[in-house]
Amino acid sequence: MSERRSKFFGLAVFLILIIGFSYLMITGSKASHKEVYNQIEVIENTLLPAKEYLRYAGLSDSTKYADLTLLEVKTRIEKHPYLRKAEVEFDGVNTIMVEVQEKEIKATLLQKNELKLLTNDLETLPLFPPAAINDLPVISNLNFSGKNSYSEENILFAFRIIDAISMSDTNVRKNLAEINLRKGGNVILTFSGLKFPVLFGKSDEVKKALILKNIWQELIDEENINQNTEYLDLRYKNKVFIGKRKTELASG
Repeated sequence: MSERRSKFFGLAVFLILIIGFSYLMITGSKASHKEVYNQIEVIENTLLPAKEYLRYAGLSDSTKYADLTLLEVKTRIEKHPYLRKAEVEFDGVNTIMVEVQEKEIKATLLQKNELKLLTNDLETLPLFPPAAINDLPVISNLNFSGKNSYSEENILFAFRIIDAISMSDTNVRKNLAEINLRKGGNVILTFSGLKFPVLFGKSDEVKKALILKNIWQELIDEENINQNTEYLDLRYKNKVFIGKRKTELASG
């Protein structure tokens, strides 16, 4: 009988030790691996500086990071209208790493004297300085189909112009400053470096983009052309017209 009690007592002690050891392992692990955040680092951003994304999300104050969760950071960051999504993880030391995926901005949109951003899927976004928009052409003079809605057909034509010029010559694309849709009329393009507008028309964007590529350097280099040209007209099939400025005869 005493031997049975002794075995039972030994088993009980063994179980108590196992339970106690397991408890210490679990609680000790949680205590020693508590994630402490001292900073948040935003990467893969080009439209806005990292600090602007953090400011919009209310995450500028590092003294409040201790109570944050990764899910909360992700939720706050992804509320910014410029972002499609954000991937958030802990670096294992003290930093929350946020890899953002920004929306693709195709152009800026001049609407009712207000400049907005226009994505490749026709979403309009507010302009938050200091957004990097220097290389984006302005689309202006839209044809509105309703009180606050614009004609998607005209916007898509402007997009095709941008794509055609981008594929034909990146240098020409960098100088494309404005696409004036003229409320559904013949489109007029403005380029930095040219002192005259380009009458582009309403069709054949690929062919006209190639024409611009072929004559671009001459237009830029020839001072006589740049100074004395009033417009460049691409509206006629297989023809390029250069409108000359009228010169005043000196009297006396």
